[in-house]
Amino acid sequence: MQNVVLIARGRRSWELAELKASKNLATFLTVTFCGAFLDLISKWIVFREFDDAGRFVIIPNFLGIICSRNEGIVFGFAQGKNNILIFFSLIAIGAIFWFYKHFEITGLYIDIVFGLILAGAIGNFWDRIFHHHVRDFIDIHLGTKYHWPTFNIADSLICIGVGLLFYKILFEKKKHLHGPV
Repeated sequence: MQNVVLIARGRRSWELAELKASKNLATFLTVTFCGAFLDLISKWIVFREFDDAGRFVIIPNFLGIICSRNEGIVFGFAQGKNNILIFFSLIAIGAIFWFYKHFEITGLYIDIVFGLILAGAIGNFWDRIFHHHVRDFIDIHLGTKYHWPTFNIADSLICIGVGLLFYKILFEKKKHLHGPV
């Protein structure tokens, strides 16, 4: 009976060692730092150069820059609730770390995906702390009929990271269901 426990403990220790070895914290943190830096430096440049310019057209009827201050969350919900949003941002950052640590799929892809999501969360959290709103500036529209709410690099990083994560989860699930392709 004691041998079974030792074998089980040994196998569990091996699984934990494999998990730690397959997650590359340096890659995760590098992606996080670079993404957050890119977001913050882009906001700094755009708001320094274009804050008083109104709408600046890059591609007519498609892409422009307009400096916007969002005191709420996605699509302008929860306007003026900055302190509550700071609290939820902290919870979200903690949740990202927790999910990264406990996520079953490992490897470079996962390090990058969670790094992108965390970078975006940190970029918008920084804005909430130091500017009391999130600075948005990317303005996408199709002619005058279709217009997407203004967003920033941090929002893009979060969407790309979450999209890639869903793709990986669905791809891995399909692979396990149907066997190797």
